[in-house]
Amino acid sequence: MKVLQIIEALTRGGAERLVIELSREYVKRGVDAQVLCLSAPGPWAADIEGDGLYAGCLGKRPGIDLGIIGKLKNRIAELAPDVVHTHLFTSNLWVRLASLPRRNWRLVSTLHDLDTWRGPVHTFADWVLKDVADFYVGVSGAVRDYYAECGVSAKKLAVIPNGIYSNGETPAPILDSKPAVVRACGRLVAKKGFLVLINAAALLKAEGVDVSIEIVGDGPQRPELEAAIRARGVESHLRLLGARDDARRLIAETDVFVLPSFIEGLPLVILEAFHAGRPVVTTDLPGLRGVVTHGEDAIVVRPGDAEALARGIRMLVENPDVARALARVARAKAKQEFSIERTAASYLQLYNQLTEARPA
Repeated sequence: MKVLQIIEALTRGGAERLVIELSREYVKRGVDAQVLCLSAPGPWAADIEGDGLYAGCLGKRPGIDLGIIGKLKNRIAELAPDVVHTHLFTSNLWVRLASLPRRNWRLVSTLHDLDTWRGPVHTFADWVLKDVADFYVGVSGAVRDYYAECGVSAKKLAVIPNGIYSNGETPAPILDSKPAVVRACGRLVAKKGFLVLINAAALLKAEGVDVSIEIVGDGPQRPELEAAIRARGVESHLRLLGARDDARRLIAETDVFVLPSFIEGLPLVILEAFHAGRPVVTTDLPGLRGVVTHGEDAIVVRPGDAEALARGIRMLVENPDVARALARVARAKAKQEFSIERTAASYLQLYNQLTEARPA
């Protein structure tokens, strides 16, 4: 089987990482796998180019670029995949358009988030093209349900949870020294809730809790966050580390990992923290229900509630035995339920079902 995954760019992000790890796992299983970018290679393209997985970039211009349709048609014809697998809105949209009026390959589109940002034009385009893909995959039940309400047929919509490679190493010590290192990771945008974390940091400082908080990532909200850090007087307690190539190591070495988001599909950073055996404080998100369980493998708080977030962090920092117990359960769950091996097997089963059902 030959599988071509298509994504806008291989920037640092959860969907992009999933694409790379799926491709590598497919190759291990004897599948011919490649990745094609629409707009720009991104910093991770070089990571897979040497492995023969990178199929290039088509140079799509920002916004509406009708010329990309012909480029997609030609490149897909050259690569001759059995299955084309798209990720995120831009790729899902343009590849569906390029697949019209007919094609000799199967199309799978993964839906990574509750795309509530979509305006009327985006929503209408999605609705018009909803029957074009052979199958849609939501990364969580919440994402599946959201798109079912948007009109995608239940017959061609299912859930395949995200998974990642485990580092396979013995987890680093937890809360063995002071200050306790608390980290969050993500693109610096409003939906990630980092302003809430800054407010929580101010509360922890006022309470005398000995923590050092770091946010890994970059994005358009950085100036606003920097201003908030100064306004709240937490420069000595909270740092913005920017985008880091060693983000995985930083997550694996943190004492407490925090996800303060307002909306997520199934964030890979939570799975990364679980696999690394880290205690987690996260917000109660539809995309995480069934993944995290409050008091069993994580501390779950209400989105936007800085006081609750601060209480969750403080409880773990001041109760290392509780933190370590949560982390052990989380690591076991991640290995069993959220491995890239399990995710890849589920996708390959879907690909096989679709290709076997293709008319002669």
